[in-house]
Amino acid sequence: MQSSRRQFLTAMATTAFAFGAATRSHAKSKSTHPNIVFLFSDDHSVPDLGCYGNQAIHTPNLDALAATGMRFDRGYVTSPQCSPSRASILTGRTPHAVGASRLHMNAYKQTPNVPRLLRDAGYHTGALRKVHQGHIQRDFDFYGGYKKPIASFFEQRPKDKPFFLWFGSTDPHRDYAPGAVDPPHDPALVEVPEFLPDTPEVRQDLAYYYDEIGRFDKECGEIIALLEQQGVRDNTLIVMAGDNGMPFPRAKATLYEPGVKVPLLANWPGVIEPGRSSKALASLMDLAKTWLDVAGAAIPKTMEGVSLAPLLRGAKDTVREHVFFERDWHDNWDPMRGVVTERYKLIQNYRPEVGYIPSWDLLRSPSFESIIKKAKDGTLEGPLKWYHETTKPLVELYDLEADPGEWKNLAEVPEHKQRVIDMQKTLGKWMNQTNDFLPPPAAAYGKDRKNTLDGGAIWWE
Repeated sequence: MQSSRRQFLTAMATTAFAFGAATRSHAKSKSTHPNIVFLFSDDHSVPDLGCYGNQAIHTPNLDALAATGMRFDRGYVTSPQCSPSRASILTGRTPHAVGASRLHMNAYKQTPNVPRLLRDAGYHTGALRKVHQGHIQRDFDFYGGYKKPIASFFEQRPKDKPFFLWFGSTDPHRDYAPGAVDPPHDPALVEVPEFLPDTPEVRQDLAYYYDEIGRFDKECGEIIALLEQQGVRDNTLIVMAGDNGMPFPRAKATLYEPGVKVPLLANWPGVIEPGRSSKALASLMDLAKTWLDVAGAAIPKTMEGVSLAPLLRGAKDTVREHVFFERDWHDNWDPMRGVVTERYKLIQNYRPEVGYIPSWDLLRSPSFESIIKKAKDGTLEGPLKWYHETTKPLVELYDLEADPGEWKNLAEVPEHKQRVIDMQKTLGKWMNQTNDFLPPPAAAYGKDRKNTLDGGAIWWE
């Protein structure tokens, strides 16, 4: 989907302002390695930026980043939950491997992390707003909290060192209220996803979500302006991503695409060719290795993931065949594991006896209340009947090319039997390698052992 002409012109105008100074500031940059800025939204799915084709949302600064940089179309989190996802980004490891698989859990103190490793490489590190990893937060040289102005980091940073800045916004996390941006987004113009009912309440809920994304975009513009003012924009790698999917039913805290596929942008003047888009699979866990790679820092052997630097530089078109993700406790216990390839996704459910369980912030949302009302009225139709299900399949397999909405489960279709087994083996190998506390799928143990699933335990003959 193409952005509207209005958005295109706005983005280009912003580009001229935001990036025109980059070439003029080249002589001012002294660092061999780039500064790194991470712009991090909170509960934000693809496609909810203008550069991803949402014509109703106003995000000129991030659209300009994409226009002069690179947009990833297959960026995935390791978990559709806040703190587990952040633990992965900051350690370059799977959430359960570092003790952070559940909401509000911190990664182990002894785990090497990005701010500590970058500091050892000579970087000055800082964080503003939300980190949600308490042990790691203390390893930043500077932490500005939730109230200090954005400029505070730039005012105190040593001018003779490259820097890493984590900007962890709390937008567009719930709760919502009017006034995030002026003018606000029009509920009549929002794009209602097919997994939500099109009601006035849902439209207003989405409009508030858009507003907070717009506020995040504005703050990102402030950071870009500060980089320009300090003459370092041309030697700064900017990465933007969301921590997990949008805070709406069938998105956040699920392993469906709206829960695990997030915006991922990169902008690096003189390195990334402007206007690129990539369909390569990328995990946000890969960011740790990427940042350490471009910074010339030591990369621990225990760190998982791959560096995305070859993609950024245009040296490779792809760097991985699979992305893995997990869902554990998030106000409720509904554990899942999943793996996605270029075309297919497999989800292994560990509580198939229950249907969809929304997280607590979604339970009281206007969108979920609309679903409940329609369910009681008997007016949930088409794909939305999914919300009526009181159980879920043990295994789900989706063809993302033919069925991007993930409505048609192919796990029991005979011609996909071998694909299910192969993907379960791939998933199980990863679970074993990362010391997962859940048992791998039965198929992971090979065809020489017969397996049955009974009461959540695997019994071997």
